[in-house]
Amino acid sequence: MIGRLLRSLSSGPLLSLFFGCIFFGVMIKQGVFPQLLIPSHDYDYVLENGLKEGQHIKGELFYSLGGFASEESYTQYENSRTASKTTGYYYMIPVGEDGIAAVFVRKADLDAMERLTGETYEYLKGGDIPQTEVHVEGVALKMDKNLKGLESAFRDELAYLGYTEGDVDEMLSSWSDSECLVIYGPAQMSTMYVMTAIAFVLVLIGVFFLARNYRREVEYDEERESGISNIGNRPNGMSGTSYTTYYTNE
Repeated sequence: MIGRLLRSLSSGPLLSLFFGCIFFGVMIKQGVFPQLLIPSHDYDYVLENGLKEGQHIKGELFYSLGGFASEESYTQYENSRTASKTTGYYYMIPVGEDGIAAVFVRKADLDAMERLTGETYEYLKGGDIPQTEVHVEGVALKMDKNLKGLESAFRDELAYLGYTEGDVDEMLSSWSDSECLVIYGPAQMSTMYVMTAIAFVLVLIGVFFLARNYRREVEYDEERESGISNIGNRPNGMSGTSYTTYYTNE
């Protein structure tokens, strides 16, 4: 069996399986697979039960406590760099009872989030319930510590709202294992869904051709054992050499 399996291996199936695994590895490293395949929770659930790392969140946000950071990208060259380009914004949202987390929103949702923030604070002062809703889909991940100043900006904004450092630590330990959580999406999630589809297709293609090659090897061995097979009729794509010996009468 092992011999047949080894003979079934060829560059096509191996490359397909390899790149499929690479795609899965990238998503696992980013923390969104297999979480994005599990059932999602809406924001009502988050408000009632809090937010935990790895949860898949999908739905409409209807409260916002304000922005605290933006994400900018640029290209660094040896002696210069390109101008910074804003790619998204981080906003604070209430979760559970007295809990606060963050959400990453696209630049296109900035105006809506600002309206929602204003409506939220008016509501907290006794006004009408917020009417603006912003769609979000993502996975709750630990705040990226490699993004310079992101966590400190989050804590600084909480301090501005009146939370002491002890209050913040207690809140985070209660709702998110002492880590600041961010719901990343929806642009990143769209990319992850595409990568998941590609990964599954590549793996399935690799498995299909590997199984086909293995089945051909089994058939070839069975025919050879029955004595009806020519050694040169090896399955297509498999390695093998045919020899013919000629005898002459002396």
